[in-house]
Amino acid sequence: MNNKKILILEDNEDFRSSLAIEFEEKGLTVFAIESSSKIPKIANFIDYAIIDLRLKNENGIDAIELLQEFNPNCKIVMLTGYPSLATAVKAIKKGAINYLTKPVNLKQLELALFEDEFKESVSIQQTNFVSSPLSLAKHEREYIEYILAECNGNITNAAKRLGLHRQSLQRKLRKYPPKK
Repeated sequence: MNNKKILILEDNEDFRSSLAIEFEEKGLTVFAIESSSKIPKIANFIDYAIIDLRLKNENGIDAIELLQEFNPNCKIVMLTGYPSLATAVKAIKKGAINYLTKPVNLKQLELALFEDEFKESVSIQQTNFVSSPLSLAKHEREYIEYILAECNGNITNAAKRLGLHRQSLQRKLRKYPPKK
């Protein structure tokens, strides 16, 4: 893995630093950043990328799209502490080769990035969508998140598509944990 370069886009400084140290010890050159604004400058040099879904003021899906625009051969793994089927599908469609749920260990990341059998497959099982049945409330939340994403976060448009009053949708959203 010498001469290979990896991008770590993560807003949690401790986690970002920890991953950077681990991958440097494996012989990779690491670009550890907290914002996608630096992607255009370094994208052409990157072989692998680990991108967090929820960044402070950004969305990791947009970062995948940006990185793919400059470097379509980069192998990208999306990480999230808030898994959903909608974001998993979107990340894979935008170019991620895998979607992993935090907490994640180094071995899982290595398998997701470097193993040949993972290059062409999607490992949504990591998010437990396949292995455990979803409750009705979880289905509802996933569908609402999907519609909100389709409406670019516009609550009024999402409420119309869901056939709800705007206030009803806002009440439902307050039941869910806040996004970080």
